[in-house]
Formats: sequence, structure tokens, C-alpha cells
Amino acid sequence: MMTQTSPRLAYFIVPIGLLCAAAAVAAMPLAGDDQLALGILALTPAALIGAYVVAQGVLGDRHFGAVMAVIYIFVAAAIFRIRDYDDKSIDFQVAAKLGSFAMIFATTALFYSFAIGRLRFPRLFYVWLAFFVALLACALHAVKVPFALTCALLFLACYLYAVHLCVWLSRRVAVQVMMCAALMLCAGSIFVYYAIPSIGVMQAWTAEGGFGEIGRMKGLTGSANGIGFIAAFGAAMAFLYFRSLDTFGRCIALALIPCALACLVLSNNRSSMLALGAAVWFGFVFRKNAAPKLLLTFTLGMAGITALVFFSDEIFSLLSRSGRADEITSATGRSAIWSVVIDMWSQRPFTGYGYTSALAILPLDPRLFHVAAHAHNMYLELLFGGGALLLGLFLYALWQTLRQAVRLGAVNEAALLVFFMLRGLTEATPFSGMVGYSSIAFTLTLALVIAPLVRSRNAIAGPVSAPRFVPTQRESYP
Repeated sequence: MMTQTSPRLAYFIVPIGLLCAAAAVAAMPLAGDDQLALGILALTPAALIGAYVVAQGVLGDRHFGAVMAVIYIFVAAAIFRIRDYDDKSIDFQVAAKLGSFAMIFATTALFYSFAIGRLRFPRLFYVWLAFFVALLACALHAVKVPFALTCALLFLACYLYAVHLCVWLSRRVAVQVMMCAALMLCAGSIFVYYAIPSIGVMQAWTAEGGFGEIGRMKGLTGSANGIGFIAAFGAAMAFLYFRSLDTFGRCIALALIPCALACLVLSNNRSSMLALGAAVWFGFVFRKNAAPKLLLTFTLGMAGITALVFFSDEIFSLLSRSGRADEITSATGRSAIWSVVIDMWSQRPFTGYGYTSALAILPLDPRLFHVAAHAHNMYLELLFGGGALLLGLFLYALWQTLRQAVRLGAVNEAALLVFFMLRGLTEATPFSGMVGYSSIAFTLTLALVIAPLVRSRNAIAGPVSAPRFVPTQRESYP
């Protein structure tokens, strides 16, 4: 695709580049106001190039589609400015995020308008579609309906877009897209952590020093747990998929791994560290010769349990940030949140309080504190928002996905599901609010399992639909 796309783009860029250079030379002797006006005029061709690339990505060009996917994900996850919590005005950053999601909607709409009647989607696709539609239904009785509907609708768009990436661009390209976005976010977070601490270093209240910097990296995501998740998920993909990547993908992986590990250490996000270790170990154990590796895992597990029995206080104190063992035994205060969530859920066991309602309800509960903005548990977050019905549908869809991953021998995808399932014990991500990198990462993990099922169903469908599923490199949706 690169060899066919580059000449077409070169014919477009070179004349416009010469025009920009001529405009820059002509602007030198002009006055300041004139220079500004001519500078804006000179930038117009660059905007036209951007519009061309975006349009080609939306219309189905694989190369431009991958480039734009990286940009969409980066813009959706990154935060470049600091403002008051109550300031909800639409600035340039908010406008950029809205524009990215608008392009995701447009790309998704065109792809599925092409796919309907040409592609046969498996049952698993519709199971998860039913779950995301259920999220929309739960948003209708949330405390803040417009916000909840926005989050649910964008989550549904992320799911459909992730399937598009894996089916149309290929699973390998989709993995490389997520790795490229993670690399940009991790590298940018390391830069702002040292160069712009007001953006890159997390601030919080402590009993010893009051409100101020606490040393943990938040980078370009606004929270230490946010950049910790991106780093851990990106590193997990780099480790698990390294052998199946092309040369470009391996270069990205080799650059991403040290950046991601540095961000993990600086963010001190222990749940992400544990999830990364579990996912990589799962992939190592079940890729081949599982029996001796399972025996080794069992032996190491028994040794760890024995050590905890005899030296629990010492180990927990070592793992805690404050040096106190009760920080670990209470899951950094999460146990208090969990008890309140379960108590409140018991009052609405089947319907819950509405999707994202934890953001509005839990901080106001007198038994908790202001920063308890969500359940700090993926399963309890769904239980609180949608009751037993929503959680039951989620667990059923998760089970069906694991079942299909086992049937396909998709060890890497199963390992990524283990990553989410384990990290979900202490974090509500990706169901904690507005969508971002974590939402796309979760839906992409599902799409990596769905994509081979789509391919197999359409290969069996016969010679009529098979060529339509594998178009030529120059073919677009229309």
C-alpha cells in the first residue's frame, strides 16, 4: 500500500510545499500584521493536505486509515492544559477531541454501510453489541443523562471502530496502531514529567504536606493510573505480539517497551504492573508446552502464599507507598468504597443507578471522600450502574469471548483479557466515565477475537462474498 500511496501523495504535496515556501519568502519584507495574514494563507495548503489525508482514511484507504487511527487515539487520550475542575467550556483541546470522535463516527458509518450485505458477522459480535446497547439503556436513567448517554454512545462507537480496524486494516495493523499511540503518549509523558511538572506530575492531598506534588507521573493523561494503564497495555502488546509484527512494528515495540516501563515506574501504578506481569506470564505459559509451565506457576504460587503467611506485614509494608501494611490490606482505601457500593446496590439490585452515576453519587456519600468518584472495581462499577442484569450480560459476553479465544488458539488475545479482568479488580477502567485509550484498548481486544471469526465466516460463504471481503489495495468502501 505504501508504494502505491506515496506517489499519489507526493504529486499533491510537492506543488503545495513549493507554494508554502514561496509564500514564506514573500512574507519576509512585510509588516507584522501582513505577515500574520500571509502566514495564515500559507498554512492553508497544509490544512488541505490534512483534509485530504483525513478524507482518504474515512473512505477506506488502509494506509491513511492507520495513520488517522493513531492520531484519533492520541487526541482522545492526551491532555495538554490545566484548568479548573468546574470549567467545562469548549476550548481547542475539547474541540480536537470532538473532531476525532466525529471522524470515528464517519469512518464507522461508511465501513458498516459497505459491510452490510457483504460481510457476515459472528454471534460474538452481536453479543457485545447487545452489551453496549444495554449501556445506552442504562444511561437513560442515570443521574446526569446527557453525560451518560455521551459516554455510552462514544463507547459503542469505539467498539464498532475497533472491529473496523481489525477487519478492514488487519489485526496486525490494529495492534501496531495501538502501539504507536501508546509510544507517543508514553514518550510525551516522560517529556512533560521532567520539562513541565505542572502538567506531568500528579498533585494530591496528603496528611503530611497538604495539597501538592506527590512525585507520581500523570503525564499527558491527567492521572497516574491513566498513564500507568497505557504503559502497561502498550508493553503487554509489544511483548505478546512481537514475533508476529513486521519490521516497522518491531521497531515500534523496541522503542515502546523501555518508554512504557519507565512510565510504569514513574507512575507507580501497582495494579497495572500486576496486570502486565500476569498477561505476559499467561502468554508465556499457554503458548506451547503448557504442562511444565503450569507446574512451575503452581510451585511459585505456593512459595508466594507461604511467604505471605509468615511475613505478611513485612511484604505488605514493602509494597505500600506509605510503608504501612494496612494500605495493601485495604487496597489503598478501596475496601471502604466497595462496601458502600455493595450497600447502595442492594437497594436497586436489578437496574442500578444508571451508567456513570457513580461519578455523581459516591463523592457525596458521607461514608466516603470527595475523590471516590467511581467504584474502583470494574465489576462493581457495572453492578452499580446497571445492576445484576448489566453485570450478568457483561460476564456472559466475556465468557463467550474467552471461549472463542480458546477455540481459535488466540493466546495473545486471551492474555489481554486476563489483563483487563485482573486490573478490573482494583480499577473501574474502562467503565469509569468518558472514553479514552482504555476504552479503545478494551474494544480492540474484543475485535482481535471477532476479526478471525468474520474472516472464517466470509471465507465459507462462497466465491461471491469472499472477493468483496478482500478488496484490492486501491479499493475504498464506495
